[in-house]
Amino acid sequence: MVSNGSINDGSGKASDGKAHGKLVFIDIDGTLADENHIVPESAKAACRAAQANRHRLFICTGRSLPKIERSILDLGFDGVVSVAGAQANLGERVLFQHFVTPEAIDAATEYFKRHDIESYQWQGADGMYISQGYLRHLQAKKSAWNSGEFAKYWHVIDDVEIPEGSTLGHVIRASKGSYFSKPDPDVSFEDVQRDLSPWFTTVHASYDRISPNNGELLINGVDKGTAVRDVAAALGCDIADTIAIGDSDNDTAMLKMADTSVAMGNAIHGIKDIVDIVTTDIHDDGIANAFTTLGLV
Repeated sequence: MVSNGSINDGSGKASDGKAHGKLVFIDIDGTLADENHIVPESAKAACRAAQANRHRLFICTGRSLPKIERSILDLGFDGVVSVAGAQANLGERVLFQHFVTPEAIDAATEYFKRHDIESYQWQGADGMYISQGYLRHLQAKKSAWNSGEFAKYWHVIDDVEIPEGSTLGHVIRASKGSYFSKPDPDVSFEDVQRDLSPWFTTVHASYDRISPNNGELLINGVDKGTAVRDVAAALGCDIADTIAIGDSDNDTAMLKMADTSVAMGNAIHGIKDIVDIVTTDIHDDGIANAFTTLGLV
């Protein structure tokens, strides 16, 4: 899955007795990998060099673990924070895992149907449960739906067997939801954010090119920021030794939680205004230049 790394025993030292450096959290889409899901060679080299210097690197993504390409996992990160902070893995060990309540899944699903939001999904360690609208979106992309790497993890909601008297929320396990509406939505992002606030914290997702109303539904009180805090605590790492690198609204919480925050040159949603450092664009060695500026390499 991911590199097991050296397990920290709470003393700030690796299993070989040498002190660790920084704990670095890196978003995937728009940060580590580009719009074609390609990681620049300069970023790969920078990550290897940082780890050689005893810094620990965690992916910190909104994707569920089954939705992360093998090519990215095989780069050898020390751990993975997935589903927007709801799960963290250190090698094969699960550090923590949070689930959306059945009531919250059912409330949001009913809301989507009521407001003609046809494209949505629920994500978790078991895979991705998608609506018919989201299915059509994937089929149009072709590679995402037919990929042998991911095919077994896609589940169409209409095909899920729900026992009589039960509901979708009680049948599936999910740690995050996401959606996008038609280009001329019946409700705005702000409407969804307000209406679903009893169950979720809604942040902008990565579907801006498809619709102005798109978002990720996060469990209230659980996000990339709480993951930074909780992973650091689990590894015996001081929050003062944490770094976060991201590019969009769903990275805001981790950027605010980490001691040092970095925005990519291609960052959107006002992220550049809230960070300590702005690096170059992902296509202009953004990760490598950030690591150099931070003294990781």
